[in-house]
Amino acid sequence: MAQPQSILHFYIYPLFYESGLRIYSIGPFLALPPDIRLAVAEKINCQDAVRPDLILESQRNRRLCILECKASSFGPESSTASQARSFLLIASQILSEILGLGTRGESEGMVCYFIGPDNAELMEGTLDALEKEIKEKVNCESGNYGCFKIRPFESSIILEYPEKIKKFMNIIKDSPIQITEIKKDTDPRPLYFIPYDPNIQQRKEEQEYCRRVLFERILSYVLSSIGGSTISRSITFLTDDLLNAATFGIFDIWEDNEAKKHIRRLVKDFIANIRASINEPLRECISYESQKGWIINLKDKETQDELLKQLQKFKPEELDLSKMIEPTLFENTEI
Repeated sequence: MAQPQSILHFYIYPLFYESGLRIYSIGPFLALPPDIRLAVAEKINCQDAVRPDLILESQRNRRLCILECKASSFGPESSTASQARSFLLIASQILSEILGLGTRGESEGMVCYFIGPDNAELMEGTLDALEKEIKEKVNCESGNYGCFKIRPFESSIILEYPEKIKKFMNIIKDSPIQITEIKKDTDPRPLYFIPYDPNIQQRKEEQEYCRRVLFERILSYVLSSIGGSTISRSITFLTDDLLNAATFGIFDIWEDNEAKKHIRRLVKDFIANIRASINEPLRECISYESQKGWIINLKDKETQDELLKQLQKFKPEELDLSKMIEPTLFENTEI
């Protein structure tokens, strides 16, 4: 919804984009300032630092929205409520300071939960209770908050939101709004910009599927680059370039560095597996150099054609998609 799309031809209606909202960051590390930590210590149960799923920034004012997706709601006594208390504190006057956008009070913040239709009312009730708790127990402000409710309806997916979210985020459409149409015999789930996130709790089969999708996108990009290249030249693939191609440019603004390191290790191992799968003479045209990346030398048309032929036979689903890749000694200096 935050991506530019044609208003006439879209799969998911770009509601956020049309409302002047852009992705500020994905998975940023947000830490409470020392004075806030001291003020809340032993008074309320909250986390010193949190990572929301997404932060949206309004292009029309200095407002920011912390977005967090939950499969179900939770109560004020839940362990998850400690994270929510931190979100409420961070979304107050301190948000601009935490993000390095200026001094306190220069930006307004709001916490919004994306949640299913049967959980929105309970989630709102939990946030009401947590806001009240913060006001009563500590001398700190809490930010604005609300819930986006997403639900199926007949042959479409509907998004609902209260008036306070619409006004704060300058959303151009009244709630509810159809954001996508469900077509017969079509999987209604949207295209994931980041197909694999190691922080997501998944079944083994789901995790392996997500890794496979990531690898398939990378392989497709490599094939396209080799096929469209001129002869007698070298192509260099940086790991981050491969991942930006696989995530439609989102990898650069994903701020979970530990998750990104994990995925970089997977990609390096994946390319090594590709190299090992091709015939010995042709294997020499693919090399890896630290600080440079993967280098493919297309010395002639025959090399290009044979390399494309062998790469097209490579099947990511035949790999061990649950394999653990250990960190290397010089991981932070590698590309």
